[in-house]
Amino acid sequence: EMSNERNKRILLELAKLPENSRCADCGAPEPDWASYKLGVFVCLNCSGIHRSLSSRVKSIRLDFWEDDLVERPEGPVDSS
Repeated sequence: EMSNERNKRILLELAKLPENSRCADCGAPEPDWASYKLGVFVCLNCSGIHRSLSSRVKSIRLDFWEDDLVERPEGPVDSS
């Protein structure tokens, strides 16, 4: 699907930014997973921990990312 490819491309670009180049938890290089609840990138190891804490994590490369998760990974925009 078109939007899935676009979203994946956006995520891969975001993952290349210096501030996202290491796992937000342990500092491992090139994290492949993201928590769309927290808006951070994490490694495979830490993604398992997040999942066990029922935080929402997905693989950047393998999972389907819906538009709304990619548009605003940090959550709804405050309209006030």
